[in-house]
Amino acid sequence: PQIIELARMASRIEAHYGMPQDIEWAFTPEASLVLLQTRPLDVREAQAVPNLLPGVSPLIHGGQTASAGTAHGFVHVVKKDVDILVLPEKAILVCVEAAPKWAAVLNRCQGIITEQGSIAGHLANVSREFNIPALFGVPSATDLLRPGQEITLDADNMAIYEGLQETLLDRKQERPNMMEGSSVFQTLLRVNKFITPLHLIDPDGLEFKASNCQTLHDITRFCHEKSVQEMFNFGRDHNFSPRSSKQLKTITAMQWWVINLDDGFRKEVGSKMVPLDNIVSIPMLALWRGIVAFPWEGPPSIDGKGFLSVLFQSATNSNLEPSMASQFAEKNYFMISKHFCNLQSRFGYHFTSVEALAGPRSRENYIRFQFKGGAADYHRRERRARFVGEILDEFDFQIKVREDAMFARLDDCDQQFIEDHLEILGHILIHTRQLDMIMSKEDVVQLYKQRILHQLRSLTDAKKKTA
Repeated sequence: PQIIELARMASRIEAHYGMPQDIEWAFTPEASLVLLQTRPLDVREAQAVPNLLPGVSPLIHGGQTASAGTAHGFVHVVKKDVDILVLPEKAILVCVEAAPKWAAVLNRCQGIITEQGSIAGHLANVSREFNIPALFGVPSATDLLRPGQEITLDADNMAIYEGLQETLLDRKQERPNMMEGSSVFQTLLRVNKFITPLHLIDPDGLEFKASNCQTLHDITRFCHEKSVQEMFNFGRDHNFSPRSSKQLKTITAMQWWVINLDDGFRKEVGSKMVPLDNIVSIPMLALWRGIVAFPWEGPPSIDGKGFLSVLFQSATNSNLEPSMASQFAEKNYFMISKHFCNLQSRFGYHFTSVEALAGPRSRENYIRFQFKGGAADYHRRERRARFVGEILDEFDFQIKVREDAMFARLDDCDQQFIEDHLEILGHILIHTRQLDMIMSKEDVVQLYKQRILHQLRSLTDAKKKTA
């Protein structure tokens, strides 16, 4: 089998270099295994007996070494993009997730600590490239470490100490270079500038375009990001036959249809209806828990201006005219497998799209959320997009608002983290309906915002108590 052949090749390569390797490979159409490249995998395993400082108890011990080394500095908790605008000197970033966007400020940091994230992810790779000590997978780091707190980070031994620990900073980690001095090494030095440097760091930046690719790393990064975007748009651009879907049997007033892509059903369904207890899709069930967590209280009361705004848009916007058979008249579809879910939903005049992967491999897990549209005027729709973004910003999502559209994402998180945040999105889907009509009154906007935040915190606090 190919997996056995691959394992044997990996063992031979590791034995040759005397250290773990990060190997890229491919099989040809003729099933021949081809080695594309290999490089040292600079990841430390947890030591059976950690080399901790004698007589000093660490504040935190645990996590995974994403980039080796020690660092001294001051805690700077980053939860929103605005938090990096005031990055102090000698800052050690403390974040919930290892978001790729934090790579843009690594050259201004002493170290980085995250609660979630893969040691094979983009931020970990950039940390190693810049020799920035990084410790990932530290539970509740943003709660346990105070902003401005002086700490010493020992990423090698997965420990965080209070204050300055000079003994740690004096330790030197000698890393043998198995190829130094060889002709291959000299050749690689000459061509390296065309291969490994990364210039396209921020996927939301104006410079993130194909014409700015200068290295193979840039090309890989650009293609990966655009591929993910196309995967996200798949459900929007493709229609499915009604015969391939099953209507979800539920007590809610809204109608939902489910398309089983692979293994999302417990057993095959012969009828037109599928009961909820026959669904085994982990991300869909998480979304559904959020959808039904609190009953919807109905549309908000609107004033005369809000009513006239909706009436005017309904009369003049062809996309909102039912007889035009626009995309806004389509049904609410779940496309599912056991670990995957894509929801395309139209709540009245609002378009919502959620796509998520929630499985055992954190590196592959993600959430993408898009929220757009409305029946009110542009100002109210734009304010409502910011309203939703402000709420999700409180719960670790990466947010981007563009006119009356809001985009949110999460990457490289463990399955439970993804499930918890899908519940938040499920709640948002239901409880932000028709709020564009009241977006001209700031006091009413804040009232609804606090109500939704209170419900979401009740939801997340309840889960923490049962954890």
